[in-house]
Amino acid sequence: MNNQHYLTSFIGILCLLYATTTKAQEEVSDIYQPAKRYIDINLRSQEKYNKQVANRQQKLLKKLVKREQRYARKLKRNDSAGYATYIAAPVGYDSINKLAATKPSSGLQLPSTKHTVADTLQNIQQFVTAKTQNNSNLVPFDGYDAKINNLQTDSRHNTNIGNLITQRTNTLKNIQAQNKGKVGGFTGIDKRVFYTKQKIKAFKSISEEPSKAEEAAYEILQGHAGFEEQLASMNNQGMQSLAAKGASASELEKMGYQTKKQMQAQMQQKFGNNLSGVQQQMSSQITDYQEKIKDGKGAIVAIKETKQTAKQIRHIDKPTFKVNPMRGMPLRQRIEQQYNWQMTRASIDGKPAMFQLAATAGFKHSPKLTYGAGISTSIGLGRNWNNIRFSFEGIGIRTFAEWQIIYGIGAYAGYERMYKRAAFITDTPIPVYDRKENEHNTKQYAEAVLIGLTKRYRINEKLNGSLHVLYDIWWKEKGLNSPIQTRLSFIK
Repeated sequence: MNNQHYLTSFIGILCLLYATTTKAQEEVSDIYQPAKRYIDINLRSQEKYNKQVANRQQKLLKKLVKREQRYARKLKRNDSAGYATYIAAPVGYDSINKLAATKPSSGLQLPSTKHTVADTLQNIQQFVTAKTQNNSNLVPFDGYDAKINNLQTDSRHNTNIGNLITQRTNTLKNIQAQNKGKVGGFTGIDKRVFYTKQKIKAFKSISEEPSKAEEAAYEILQGHAGFEEQLASMNNQGMQSLAAKGASASELEKMGYQTKKQMQAQMQQKFGNNLSGVQQQMSSQITDYQEKIKDGKGAIVAIKETKQTAKQIRHIDKPTFKVNPMRGMPLRQRIEQQYNWQMTRASIDGKPAMFQLAATAGFKHSPKLTYGAGISTSIGLGRNWNNIRFSFEGIGIRTFAEWQIIYGIGAYAGYERMYKRAAFITDTPIPVYDRKENEHNTKQYAEAVLIGLTKRYRINEKLNGSLHVLYDIWWKEKGLNSPIQTRLSFIK
């Protein structure tokens, strides 16, 4: 009896251990796939972003090298002091271009910068590795080290090139400020650098926007006990160990702390290679200020001059031209998709009621000006409610320009040509309402020039609406009942 009792207890313990082990393996499998999906998505996104940045920088530098050479020739002819400062600056766009073409993995020493995405991926990899290292049924999860390191290296290389471009541009900007804009040619350089930076910022925001698959994978990981706590403990352990061991400046920089070296680099990037000259100028201004405040009459003048100097330093990063924010956006973000429709009543000469549907693509030249082209189709609905008859009436093309004035109200102008069904179906007799021909209304097509006003309104985050009230200049030639046309549009 006792032996049977012991056997039953032993079998129960084995079943409990098996159930616990099976549950743990299932939990590990549930963590493995979402983590792998999350890391793969982020790696692809960041690699694409690094390639976009590198391509933009290389294209920019090729154009800057030529512009800098032209600017240097003008500087040599018109400003000898500025040219001397230009020659003394060690790194030009040509040197930066050669450096940009160097592969980051070729042993080049790069400044250490914190990469938040890479750090997060490393932490997730360590978390999942710790969970799956005893599971022989899963492939080891430690195969991402090389990819994450390459990601960090490429990112640091691009950041270094961007900093050098900014530094060189600010050096030229300081030279241009000293000669008070007498030497032409710098504005083109400043424009290209500024708009390239804006496009890179837009690429970065796109790369950081999470996809639905990424969000779903991260939610699954968050659902497992200890995920966020372990990530936080990894960071805290790293900081505590570095602090206890007396971390070096480079280690502190990786953790996000600002060191004296970084501050010096930021100052040099802000003021260009002429940092020592700027420091001397500020020192001399402080000395002049101290001498002037000794005299009561000169104190007010000194204060005004100090305010002006501080204002110049604060606005040194401002561009030397009027900024068009649209130029700093990728092309696909400047394309505005628009879908509109309109109804026209039946006319006295036999033309049926029409339903027109159009799709257009507008290019945002500036925040106010949009122009583009599109296609449309016209469908006949019949004469009245008692005589409903659907018919194909034609396909058209249209071009337009729209200028936003204020409060969503804009001015509209466009040209349209509708090719009638006679242009496509030759064996069909021409309807009565198409037999009246003139310059703008032939058997094959009808033309329209439209001018008027538009009013935009918000529908939701991704969709806007617009109401068009337009005047058709050639309405009489086409036998319309009224020159006024109204359209409703949806803008994506």
